[in-house]
Amino acid sequence: MVFANVCLDIRSGPSELIFTYQIPQSLNGRVRVGSCVAVPLGERTAIGYVVSLTKEPPALPKGTVLKPIRKVLSEEPLFNETTVLLAKRIAHYYHSSLTEALQLFIPSGWQRSVEKRLSLVSDTEAINWLKRNSRKNPAQAAIVKTLLESGGTLSLEQLIDSLEAKLVKSLGRLLSELKGKKLIKEEQIPKTQAAQPRRLRAARLSPLGAEVLRAEEEEKSSPVRLTQEQKRLLWHLSDGVAVLFSDLINDGFSPAIVRRAAQKGLVEVTEYVPDRTWDQEAVGFSAPLVELNSEQESAVKAVTQALSQRRAGAPDWGRSEKDRVFLLHGVTASGKTEVYLRCMEFALSKGMGCLYLVPEIALTAQIVGILRSRFGEKVSVWHSALPASTRFQQWIKVKSGECPIVVGARSALFAPLTDIGLIVMDEEHDRSYKQEQGIRYHALEVARMQASLHRSVLLLGSATPSITSYYRSVRGQWNLLELKERVEGKPLPSVHIVDDRTAPHTFSPLFSDSLYQALAGALNKGQQVILFLNRRGYARIHWCESCGYRRQCPNCAVSLVYHSKDDRLHCHHCGHRQKPETRCPLCGSAMMVLRGYGTEQVYWEVRRLFPDHPAVLLDRDAIVSQGDHARILSSFRQGHYRVLVGTQMVTKGLDFPLVTVVGVLDADQALLFPHFRAAEETFQLLTQVAGRAGRGDEPGRVLIQTRLPHHYAIQLAIAQDFRRFFLSELKNRQHPPYPPYSFIAEMICADEDQALARQSIEEVVLAVKKAMVRLGPSALVDVLGPSECLIPRLKGRWRYHILLRSRKAAALHQILSATLPVLSSKTREILTVDVDPIRLE
Repeated sequence: MVFANVCLDIRSGPSELIFTYQIPQSLNGRVRVGSCVAVPLGERTAIGYVVSLTKEPPALPKGTVLKPIRKVLSEEPLFNETTVLLAKRIAHYYHSSLTEALQLFIPSGWQRSVEKRLSLVSDTEAINWLKRNSRKNPAQAAIVKTLLESGGTLSLEQLIDSLEAKLVKSLGRLLSELKGKKLIKEEQIPKTQAAQPRRLRAARLSPLGAEVLRAEEEEKSSPVRLTQEQKRLLWHLSDGVAVLFSDLINDGFSPAIVRRAAQKGLVEVTEYVPDRTWDQEAVGFSAPLVELNSEQESAVKAVTQALSQRRAGAPDWGRSEKDRVFLLHGVTASGKTEVYLRCMEFALSKGMGCLYLVPEIALTAQIVGILRSRFGEKVSVWHSALPASTRFQQWIKVKSGECPIVVGARSALFAPLTDIGLIVMDEEHDRSYKQEQGIRYHALEVARMQASLHRSVLLLGSATPSITSYYRSVRGQWNLLELKERVEGKPLPSVHIVDDRTAPHTFSPLFSDSLYQALAGALNKGQQVILFLNRRGYARIHWCESCGYRRQCPNCAVSLVYHSKDDRLHCHHCGHRQKPETRCPLCGSAMMVLRGYGTEQVYWEVRRLFPDHPAVLLDRDAIVSQGDHARILSSFRQGHYRVLVGTQMVTKGLDFPLVTVVGVLDADQALLFPHFRAAEETFQLLTQVAGRAGRGDEPGRVLIQTRLPHHYAIQLAIAQDFRRFFLSELKNRQHPPYPPYSFIAEMICADEDQALARQSIEEVVLAVKKAMVRLGPSALVDVLGPSECLIPRLKGRWRYHILLRSRKAAALHQILSATLPVLSSKTREILTVDVDPIRLE
């Protein structure tokens, strides 16, 4: 007999819910690792995933018999043994349950549930009971009557919809009483359903329709009599291309006209599933084959040699990250993308799968355009913004091997790609690779786990690598590849600093005179400009000049930001909106004013100063629907706009040959954030946005407006000297130790009850200190806190945290593993563990 270890699809905190079940003979051969199954759990039915098979049953108390699996819900396994190993590593590193880790791999378009179905035990008994008890128990009688009128059986949801609201409140108790009286019974029916994509109808000219048009052209008698509208429809479809019904309606053809033409055999009506994985605007992004320079050739050679060794299957190769992890440090516009493409071509030629990661969903449109121009339909797109049905279709394509290339944001790591030979992680420094909900994994750590399990080559790329990644490379843990020159020998842009404290602002309160003149000069020459400000909205605060009152979010401890687009104050954390007051609610003064500025105000200032040069705004507020990002960038690339204003969306991976001037506003705002990575983030942002200039034939110029012109991060960004910045930053992180000299984890307790949140974090601190005593000197960590979080209230919940820090990763994880199981269930419910946090907010 074979037994299955099943991980139940039930949230359980860090504890595991893995139980062993018999595999009945009727299911022999159908239950495999990765199968989704329905199993008994007490008196109910639960859904779970098979994580292993065994012929040895677990040791059980005498007289205990293992229960059998009830049903297999997935004909094909949803994952394999390697996936289980990866999920276990993720769960161990991020201190989550295996269930939570496995959820990352389950296709979102594959829906599963257990439906509760209620039915009468006997219609006759129910009728007799009603005769005796209708007046005595009217609430119970209402339920019995409802079931009788519905044929004796209803799902719990159907029953709730059929009852009065006052009965629904006590429905659980009433159902228990009716079950006790043997009047009703409850079944639990496991259900699964794959989300189906919406099919679109289209019409095209049929052979008969084409014959009728030829007769019309030759002025011969038509084999079919046509109305004028039908003739117009046939001529509209004369090129033979299928046209969507929605487009035909927009062109003035009613559905009835199309239907009658189809009945006569003049047009053929078809249905198809459109490719919603990318926007057609991405077609404008491509990468024509170019000749590599010597630096690019060296980088490609190093990576392809590693891929060749992988394919050769040398027994000792790949055990060390030194064999298979490469950091490609190349200045902006040095041709890193072409290196990625050549390495992918080689991997594909050897039959390997390729994974290409980008930091944000917004960047997928352009990279998909580039990859599909090179690799065609082999490319699958994978990110959370796609409709569930589309994601499920992509999952099927990747699992079947139809698409050996997967491109997407961090969730693409969980695509069912077989034989992953190469993982490319572009802009590896970007903080968007960190997941901020659920399991707070970092894509780089999971990519390292993937590469270890698959013996894959991991190629990281950036013009501004993270301090930790570069440290590992120069220490010899990874391989460092460098591209020190721009392609075609183009110079790096000249970077100039503008001291915003003293610089004249004759033409604009936002733009210094030197920035204004640079903008005007570039626009007058027909060139393009990018303006970067990492702050959305029109004005940063709405405050009273009389008493200093600031309008704050009622749910979060932050000031509301004014947006001119809808004349509302917005919270960028919880989404709260409200109309701005004309009078101060504290002192009654009418001196309520807007202060500070965001991208909206910069956009309107450009419109005021340069009305003849079209501008476009690119930030999260401008992206309303899927494809907006690609359309904006495509339009800018084609020259429809001359000025692009945006947040950090405009700093990453964009290549616009006509951009010669880049302006950075309020460049030092990240430096005011009390975090050890503040200088690193500032240097990265400034270097990245500066790299958008001068990629064409004309040299680039960058102007940085700041009130901290002498800060080393800004000075070294101006010099574009990453190595010096790296060495300076290392000194700052040695004492006290911060990454890469230490490992850190944040533990946050958040609840609507402030007292409960505070008590819970104190319980966590006590548990940590007891664990340190219990484990001894090998598990010593620094405990910083407890204290309020930087934003003490967020989305209605009060937040307190501690920071654990240790020079040894093993010690940090030992403490976390020893602390979490002893915490009360109430504290575990409101506790978040964030290993390797990016920002401490």
